[in-house]
Amino acid sequence: MPYRIPNSPENQLIEKNNTKKITPIAIHNLSYIKHPKNQQPTIQSMKKFYTLFLFFLISINLQAQESYNLAIPVDRYQIDPTNGIIICNIDISQFPDLSSFESVVLELENTYKFISNPGKISHQTTYTVENEARTYVLYFSNIPLIAINAESIVDEPKKTATFVYADADGVKKSITGIELRGGSSQRFPKKTYDLEFWEDEAGEDNKDMQFDNLREDDDWILDALYNEPLRMRAFSSHKLWLDMHTPYYLDEEEDAKSGADVMYVDLFLNNKYNGLYMLSEQVDSKQLELKSFKDEEIRGELYKAELKKDATLFSNANAYDNTKERWDGFELKHPDEDEKIDWSKLYDFVDFTANSSKTDFDAGIADRLHIENAIDYYIFLNVVSAYDNRGKNYYIGKYNQENPYFFAPWDLDGTFGVKWDGTYQDVTEGILTNTLFSRLFGDGTTKEMKHQVYDRYVELRKGVLSNEQLLGRLSANYNTLRYNKVYERENLIWKNYPYNTAAKEYTDTWTAERLAYLDSYFEEYNLGINTPGKEQQQAIIYPVPASSTLYIKTKVLQPQPFTIYNLQGQTIESGAIQTAETSINVSLLSNGIYVLHLGNDNMKFIVQH
Repeated sequence: MPYRIPNSPENQLIEKNNTKKITPIAIHNLSYIKHPKNQQPTIQSMKKFYTLFLFFLISINLQAQESYNLAIPVDRYQIDPTNGIIICNIDISQFPDLSSFESVVLELENTYKFISNPGKISHQTTYTVENEARTYVLYFSNIPLIAINAESIVDEPKKTATFVYADADGVKKSITGIELRGGSSQRFPKKTYDLEFWEDEAGEDNKDMQFDNLREDDDWILDALYNEPLRMRAFSSHKLWLDMHTPYYLDEEEDAKSGADVMYVDLFLNNKYNGLYMLSEQVDSKQLELKSFKDEEIRGELYKAELKKDATLFSNANAYDNTKERWDGFELKHPDEDEKIDWSKLYDFVDFTANSSKTDFDAGIADRLHIENAIDYYIFLNVVSAYDNRGKNYYIGKYNQENPYFFAPWDLDGTFGVKWDGTYQDVTEGILTNTLFSRLFGDGTTKEMKHQVYDRYVELRKGVLSNEQLLGRLSANYNTLRYNKVYERENLIWKNYPYNTAAKEYTDTWTAERLAYLDSYFEEYNLGINTPGKEQQQAIIYPVPASSTLYIKTKVLQPQPFTIYNLQGQTIESGAIQTAETSINVSLLSNGIYVLHLGNDNMKFIVQH
């Protein structure tokens, strides 16, 4: 605690937050001793002076240890008097260790006393405070805090509300329009909302807002995540897609994103804690940086697949009506329906996909669809097992008319082994596809296409789809929520909330098994596309790359000798394969490329720890 000499320019004897205020007392009032004129103080008088001054400092310190006041600025905390919850978003590093104080008081709109000494304030601790009215549980969180107050919220139209946001960078306020969002999710007790920021209560002029590193815009989504036991699958999936894929036209539009970016927030709605939400950008022409409608000409296009129909599955091209903004499961998003509606371009693409001959399809699909984007979307779809996103819950668009179509995912709640309703899927095998992906990547596709898919999968497995990075991503997001006591808070307000630690164990196990299956599946794409005569290869190996265990599937039923060589031809290991499915421990091998010689086959594999 900083002490100052009284009457100095910094005349303060106590910390700003200390509730015990001590009136400055001049030193001469404590220890001044009269001396004859021009006579220096005696040693005895100096000793007395310093003894009294030391006693003065000690008395101040003793008084200062009695109580400490934690004063939180307005808008950096929210209070739920119904459920007895207080959440503060503030830099906790400014607070000292409070262990030595007899009492600690939290100063908000009223005074709240800590039931027990909090010690060093932490995000990982739940505190109990009380005032004259009742007892509250208190959390200090580094998750941004949002408070919305609205008289009513309906499906449509948006209703006027006030909005306050607090994070590490400061506080933002605005008028907003709010409405319910979603279809089946509106049945959940915890609702998802659509926000539009306004300059005034009438909503005549929109207003752009920016949060953290997300884009600056007037239109946002507050996703309730109610059907996710871990509250992290949609969040992890959105972030994964952005890390996997960037728009192919990035040279022309450097700000373009391949999908919606997201962040976590805590929401208080009408002075009641509503739980953890995912604040999400919109997938729209602005996010994707598509060419605008100009001179009565459609340049960029964007459609949302909202229902699973023939067209969204690419199985058939049914008749369309250019007076309607919806066609066979698709909704027109760009250009706006007020500008122009023309389904003919998307119809032609669906018709070509569904009905063209194999020769025409193989020769012409790359002119109509961006293959690299389709490969990434296909791999992403299957890695996270986004079952719904193969026939709906995706966007398809064009940057400009001379460019091919591309995909962007949305609504990723049913991923990582969990269905859209929050129940476990518990299936790690099988491939998610539709008519387009079956024709493009299925059994009848060209070796060149399979080679392209395989190479991209191997590349991703060395990076964002490696076990280490993908499982690490899930654990990091999980630990962020656990560290900030989110699961505990959700249990306080949603009594049927199904969270338990087994949910994380299930997710990790499911993800590892899913990757192992896909390693085996995509390894078969490698058969016959690299080496002449590989069509007759009798075995496949996976995962790609391997970190600790290399799995082998062979068509030969009798025991076979094997040898592992490095690229210099040196023998690293040898043995025998006894069964049709077996494994080899490669955990002791250095990172690099090796060759497994089995029967007449030589198969390259990668070790990466």
